[in-house]
Amino acid sequence: MSESFISEHLNQDEIKELSRLSLKCRGDILRMTTLAKSGHPGGSMSSIDIYLTLWRYASVAPDRVSDPARDRIVVSHGHTSPAAYSALGNLGWFDIDRAVAGFRLAGSPFEGHVERVVPGIEWGTGNLGQGISTGCGMAVAGRVTGDSFRVFVITGDGEQQKGQNAEAARFAAKYGLTNLTVIVDYNRLQISGSIHDVMPQDLHAEYRAFGFETIEIDGHSFSEIYHALRLAGKSSRPVMILAKTVMGKGVSFMENKHKYHGSPLSAEELTKAIA
Repeated sequence: MSESFISEHLNQDEIKELSRLSLKCRGDILRMTTLAKSGHPGGSMSSIDIYLTLWRYASVAPDRVSDPARDRIVVSHGHTSPAAYSALGNLGWFDIDRAVAGFRLAGSPFEGHVERVVPGIEWGTGNLGQGISTGCGMAVAGRVTGDSFRVFVITGDGEQQKGQNAEAARFAAKYGLTNLTVIVDYNRLQISGSIHDVMPQDLHAEYRAFGFETIEIDGHSFSEIYHALRLAGKSSRPVMILAKTVMGKGVSFMENKHKYHGSPLSAEELTKAIA
């Protein structure tokens, strides 16, 4: 396997630094979506701690964007682009101010849904439910070429309602893609409201039936995120990590409100949120 998540656990200095970055990233998410007057801040704020941990500790780096041995990080719920851009920018892949100022502007690479023209983004997406299929293809490619990289797919819980996920998960289990890890941003909300009201789901039971190992964590605990990702690399099966998160995490008036799935803040609300 790739040289990622090597240490047994995060130390307190690492957790402190990730917490500092998380706060900065949340501010950048809100700034870029408010400036653009569009975008998806809620899910971006629930996903950001996962993104930071992945891009910080997976076997990836700005100077290795074409290295065949690098890990692959696939963003399936591409509308959380503000989180992906803020994580990558604050980890040194590019100037974060470019993403904040250029988000969703015509001619800018920092589009509303992630695109491969941005360093660190492996796959462009807009239509939901396709990330696991993409991850399966990458995992098979690694087996064919003999490269021992890992593939991480970050998905939203709402997009799990699409049937393509089930087909891809069965494929992963059938072909023993042990280098594939699926992380579900489980904030339990989507654009129309509660995921359980829109379309009931039991992701633990479903993925176990497919043949996956499943792990449940607090998706805002850096130590739990890191430990689960490290543990997944040692499994003899594909792994699904159910990361329990909070939509709008970090801003009290946004938390657990599905309206912020795709609603940016006003200038006045931004001032209040940043404070």
